[in-house]
Amino acid sequence: MVERLKKVVKPAAVVSAIGFIYLALHTFLGFSIPCPIHFTTGLYCPGCGVSRMFFNIFKLDFISAFKSNPVLFCALPVFSALFIYHIYKYLRFGEKGLKKWENILLYVFIGVLVVFGVLRNILPIIK
Repeated sequence: MVERLKKVVKPAAVVSAIGFIYLALHTFLGFSIPCPIHFTTGLYCPGCGVSRMFFNIFKLDFISAFKSNPVLFCALPVFSALFIYHIYKYLRFGEKGLKKWENILLYVFIGVLVVFGVLRNILPIIK
């Protein structure tokens, strides 16, 4: 179990450190990474607004976070819970992999993201 814990903690620490560095750069210097799809095409991708969403969540401004990217904001609790469950299963029992219903959920979510990506460029109210 200790080896599995090391395999989980190291990447989590790296991702957390990168996230906090990015948060600090944004907060103190106004630095942000532009969306390459929006930058090159002028179109909004399904992920546009994710950085703003997380910055707003960090400030506990959930209304602005929802407005930044409503689909990912609504999906975040579900996928966070599934992620934590899978980490627990891996640490406790060494189990890896997704069940059939989880794979279906991922494919449905990808479809929702595609539809959202198209609609946010057609309808002016979804940006």
